[in-house]
Amino acid sequence: MRKVMGVFLACIFIFSLMLSGCGENAGEKSALEGSGEIEKVIISVESKGSPADSTRGTNIVEAAKELNKILEEKNDNRRVEVIHNHDSTGGDDDFNKKFFLAWQSGKGADILVTGHNNVALYAEGGYVLQLDDLITNSEFKKYLDEIYPNLWEAAKYNGKTYAIPQDAETRPIYFRKDVLRKMGWTEEQINELPEKIENGEFSLQDMVALAKEAKDKGLVKWGIYHRPTNGAFFTMMVKDFGGKVYDDKEEKIVLDKKAVIETLKFFKDIARDSKVTPSGMTAAEWKGIHKDWVEGKVLFWFGGTWHWAEYQKVPYHSELGKLSEEYMFDNMGYALTPAAKKGGEPITLTQPYVYMINSKTKHPDLAFALAAIASKPEYNAVHAVESGHLAISPATAKQPKYEENRFLASVSYMLDYTITQPNTSLWNKYTGVLYKAVQAVELGRQTPEEAVNWMEEQLKNDLGDKLIIM
Repeated sequence: MRKVMGVFLACIFIFSLMLSGCGENAGEKSALEGSGEIEKVIISVESKGSPADSTRGTNIVEAAKELNKILEEKNDNRRVEVIHNHDSTGGDDDFNKKFFLAWQSGKGADILVTGHNNVALYAEGGYVLQLDDLITNSEFKKYLDEIYPNLWEAAKYNGKTYAIPQDAETRPIYFRKDVLRKMGWTEEQINELPEKIENGEFSLQDMVALAKEAKDKGLVKWGIYHRPTNGAFFTMMVKDFGGKVYDDKEEKIVLDKKAVIETLKFFKDIARDSKVTPSGMTAAEWKGIHKDWVEGKVLFWFGGTWHWAEYQKVPYHSELGKLSEEYMFDNMGYALTPAAKKGGEPITLTQPYVYMINSKTKHPDLAFALAAIASKPEYNAVHAVESGHLAISPATAKQPKYEENRFLASVSYMLDYTITQPNTSLWNKYTGVLYKAVQAVELGRQTPEEAVNWMEEQLKNDLGDKLIIM
């Protein structure tokens, strides 16, 4: 009898708990808040980039501490807890697909940190919030006022703002000083190379010739490495050869056949003719690329400013592990990407990363507040220095931590030569076929002319009247 009574009382207890839970979900939560009880709000953050770029998300974690103090002062019973995941493995396509699938089921990160080139795709699909009203009316707007205007342009689509600029960077060409010394270069000649590139005195052709000389002498395993996966680098090279890739007025992709053929001839040269780049470069693994570079097995590397920080954080070198900055300054130099032809203007590219807010987030005001606070100079300077990125505002650039950084100070001039990618949902169609064309040419499966004709067919099918052929 006691056992029966015990079970009966237990059932009543459980049932009462169920009722109390249903009541709270049905509307009693506000009453609980009014009574002073604290509501914990989980905000999830997904960021993307190299291993050194994790501060894109950890800054949000730190910003939550500041936001919680503000909420407490305002007698707002909500308290934010940030869950952050940083992806340094896959490309944009994998990152985007993962979010889109989660979003369709009502999930997905509240805050996304990814390249500005994805803004149009996310905006058109309704995946992220338009932020103009929040930027205008939020009390946290003050933290965004000093962000450089050109970075805001990268955060817009069709004249409306869908993102908050998070950082900026450039894409230098790195070179091994130690290898040049073995080739007989003096310290003066090595130090003058960036200036010669800036003045158009040292071209891509000169770079290939120097890379071939180093390889032929057995001083390096390979002369030139570039990224193995699809990315902005390849369209930057089309621009270096004088090509047009997008028509802003018509809002159409441009296939500049002459410039693309010249670009593909460059990739054919380095992989098939001069043989200073592996023909299977587009199938290489990132880790192997970084290992070869830090160990001095490659003369030139088309990298990014963030790699400067990455090599100090990730132990790619088989003996030294993580590199000291002193070692890097002694053995690695950096410059703008040389002009395609002697006498031309060099080039580099900036692909600002941005914060975007999930259109299905339950707490848009808190997500926006976190992104705004994380944009403050003291937070952004930490990210810039720790990850090898550039300041998003004059106030950030004046932070002692930033001003004292020798590397960042020495690459700031490159911003005068930067280009950006267009914010259009059509962009991935173009970059995808361009990357495959580069791959086909380097592997010897197609000539540059054949590859461009294939690109034309693919883009006509994919884009229809949204394509201009030159």
